[in-house]
Amino acid sequence: MCRYAFKTYKIHFACFDCRKTFKKAPIEDLAIQNGDWKDYKNAFWNYSSGISIKFRKNNPERISYLTEKYKNRKEKCPDCGNYMADLGLDFKAPKKDKTKEWEIIKSLFKSGKAFYSCGCDGIGFVPKNRKDYEKYLLDKRSYYELRIEKRDATLHKEKLSDYINRFKELIKLINKELKVINVS
Repeated sequence: MCRYAFKTYKIHFACFDCRKTFKKAPIEDLAIQNGDWKDYKNAFWNYSSGISIKFRKNNPERISYLTEKYKNRKEKCPDCGNYMADLGLDFKAPKKDKTKEWEIIKSLFKSGKAFYSCGCDGIGFVPKNRKDYEKYLLDKRSYYELRIEKRDATLHKEKLSDYINRFKELIKLINKELKVINVS
């Protein structure tokens, strides 16, 4: 059963420089506190519903504001002041002295990985050493290439293009990380 259905969990933000994590309020709580909940809900919940599509179309300035304030949220590290990475609800930080694990987490984040799940199954495998990390990246790249190859032809042309572009971007990020770990 989904643990997120019964309790509000805070989002884990990580500072890779300090190797520390901090929990911050979820977007929904912030929107409620700031009086933006109704608009946020209309804009982003049930994203493909007619109400949501119409709201986004008729309120571009409001959407821009909500996106910047909540969706593209930036949090600074209380210790060093650098921007932190949003690693999701399911992130479990390695110990501060486990520098290799922190480097892998940082690389995972740079290659598009965040630790979000529906709350039922968890986040799956997280590599802890370089060899496992390289295998993980290669497996993910193969999976994304397969997703492009086996794409659903019934998608509307606009959605199909977004679908393919999303996976191509993820493949590009993975290839960039593979170059980094093979060079060093």
